[in-house]
Amino acid sequence: MIRVEVDALKLLLIMAVCAGLGLLSACRGGTSSESGEGSVTGTTLTGVFKSSAGSQSEMASWVVAFVERDTGIVKVGVLGSLGNYSIEDIRISQPQTMVLLDPQYRVSAVLATPGETAGTVLQYFTTTSLSLPSVVHQGPILKFSELSGISWTTNVATDTDGDSIPDGLETQTALADTDGDTILNSSDSDLDGDGIANWFDSDDDGDGTFDPFDTDANDDGLLDITQAVGDLYFTGSVEFISVQAIQDVQSDGSLSSEVLFTLKVAEGYLPASTEVRGPSVLLDGATVTSTDLATGNETAVAWDGLLVDDGLSEDGAASDLVYARKVSLTLGTNPKASQVVFFDVTGDDGSTVSYAYTFPALITGVVAGSYDAATRVITKTGTPFGTEENYIWSVSIFDATGIKVYSSESLAGPVDTFTVPETILDDSQTYTAKVVANTFDRINSFPTWTVRSASFSIQ
Repeated sequence: MIRVEVDALKLLLIMAVCAGLGLLSACRGGTSSESGEGSVTGTTLTGVFKSSAGSQSEMASWVVAFVERDTGIVKVGVLGSLGNYSIEDIRISQPQTMVLLDPQYRVSAVLATPGETAGTVLQYFTTTSLSLPSVVHQGPILKFSELSGISWTTNVATDTDGDSIPDGLETQTALADTDGDTILNSSDSDLDGDGIANWFDSDDDGDGTFDPFDTDANDDGLLDITQAVGDLYFTGSVEFISVQAIQDVQSDGSLSSEVLFTLKVAEGYLPASTEVRGPSVLLDGATVTSTDLATGNETAVAWDGLLVDDGLSEDGAASDLVYARKVSLTLGTNPKASQVVFFDVTGDDGSTVSYAYTFPALITGVVAGSYDAATRVITKTGTPFGTEENYIWSVSIFDATGIKVYSSESLAGPVDTFTVPETILDDSQTYTAKVVANTFDRINSFPTWTVRSASFSIQ
């Protein structure tokens, strides 16, 4: 595990003081600077991308994301037919890095140049030019063709073998030591120093455990759900974002997928619109449930990409500052590892601020359940998260009309059985049940991934 040595005690004291004074939001770090967003108005940057073979046309339809180091604000553009881009409102005085996504919005490459110290690379820069030098895509890294107008910041990432590729893109786990950049893990945009900014990294602290299965993903010594810290939290107009993939096992063993997109804005902020952008291969054909307020009837309609705060869209209560939508993906469509979606928040002035979410690099499978009437024991089988056993599961029981009548406590992944209490079942009734497997909450009540078994009979 990575540890911040001298400053760890300071962090604990700061969090304790903040909690005691009711100022947790004021102490929120994770991915933000002390000043928050401030003005998000910037300037338009232009440039081109080339392949390693010198071709600009090969880069058509790829996606470039400019990421602010201190806020997590992302500005995104799709490369044109000649690998060209023009992206508005980039604050060039703020340290930025670039992440390249393939046309399916999967993380492909990050900006990197050799650091002055052997075994390191630089990734964050500021610029004085509105037209950046050409960027060359060389496998897992991006390189400026020349450095006119580019100033690198002192942030470094590890490159143990000296090949200019950050360690994080060469292995799923990074070096298990502090990145040594003097920035507390709780507010470090790349806390493990592996060369992948936290918003695009499946293992923020580099301890070998993917974030959805890690109860302390930022390695600050505190449980994540007890603090508003991490790559899902921000300061300024947005408090947090969350994405929960929900997969149901079908009778044939296949998986159908829903995704719950959630965004909470800060008190006193009323956005003109909030929406989600992502790869067409994932979101085309997605539907949401529309409720007729007069009749209560529900119908599936095409999703327009918007998140709403109406109390009818899995968003909690109306006007509670939580904007959400539970989206049904087309049959056979599932989120892919390292695929990225963007939350766009547009203010009354027309300016848009974006935040990135990357689906974790985890493998999902099926989970099933069976019931022994003689012992009232439900047995869980299957591997909902591949070889990962560090998850929780529970049992939901439904009556003949489909109404849930019971939900068990959470059980650890390695536990395979649950005994239904005697008082739950009525011998004259019929019931069905489901096994529900969840990753750990990164935000309280928001697990990253849920896999539900097909219904099975309880008689």
